[in-house]
Amino acid sequence: MSDSGVLSVVSPVYGCRECLEKLCNRVRLAFEKTGLDWELLLVDDCGPDEPWPLICELSQRDARIRGVKLSRNHGQHLAIWAGLAAARGDWVAVVDCDLQDDPAILPTLHAVALEGNAEAVVVERGNWSDSAFRRLASHALYKFIYLLGGVRMNNIGNFGLYSRRMVQTLLQFREQEVFLPMMIALTGLRRQTYRLDRSGRAAGRSAYGFLRLLRLATSIIVRFSERPLTLSVIVGLAFSLLSAVSSVLLVVASLGGAFTVPGWTSTVLSVWFLSGLILATLGVHGFYLGRVFSEVKLRPRIIVETTTDAVEVEVEVEKGAICDVTSA
Repeated sequence: MSDSGVLSVVSPVYGCRECLEKLCNRVRLAFEKTGLDWELLLVDDCGPDEPWPLICELSQRDARIRGVKLSRNHGQHLAIWAGLAAARGDWVAVVDCDLQDDPAILPTLHAVALEGNAEAVVVERGNWSDSAFRRLASHALYKFIYLLGGVRMNNIGNFGLYSRRMVQTLLQFREQEVFLPMMIALTGLRRQTYRLDRSGRAAGRSAYGFLRLLRLATSIIVRFSERPLTLSVIVGLAFSLLSAVSSVLLVVASLGGAFTVPGWTSTVLSVWFLSGLILATLGVHGFYLGRVFSEVKLRPRIIVETTTDAVEVEVEVEKGAICDVTSA
């Protein structure tokens, strides 16, 4: 397959083994009458349903389907990064493996990108069929990110189409933790949005509960923004001002004989205001120190165990060895 003119489709695979064949068929149908060359990269993020044997089988049926197997569960976004690094296309699309992202729209996204001379077309979620709680939690996530991270993303996900220039720019980011929508915005390259309703899942269920979404939001904010540090300073000044006002009131009350227990005023001031403020501020700084610690260890961000390309080479070598023995 030539690298020129190829559109790569990257899909992180976790807990969706049942719909992989449907995904391959949908991608095949999407490009059937477009004249576009394509490849599909299925990134096995070590899901509980062990999809790798099926990925190898699908790759053997169609050479345009390739697989990347990670050594352990890295999470959705690092699995996407492994796919971006392995993609050969001039354009790279990212879709979920559960078919909530409809591959049939990919040729349209390609046309929109070319027409608008954009480096990325990100899909904004319209109506989607998840539970009301899941939709509310997702909206809250983006609001939280905007308030503390300063970047408005308008309820977009990973689904989109990205140019080779955009992909190469993204791969230059060296953070241990990545988040595709935020990093697309940070590149500053021209992007467009395309609104699309989201389908129901063909298999599996969302791995993002409320607590996991909250952890994700906290990680994104600490990773990409300094606003919490600024906020800790503002809160500190506010508490200091409140403490000063309270001191005046409590001293006046104490002089008026309202308090008969010696030391009550100073104890209240120190415990209520200063201790809580110090612990909260240390906690915020602790988040940032933890991120610094994870970065300076310089561990590999992604460990790839094998790929279907490597598997095919091993099979060819084995076949060649058997033929040599037979001929001897």
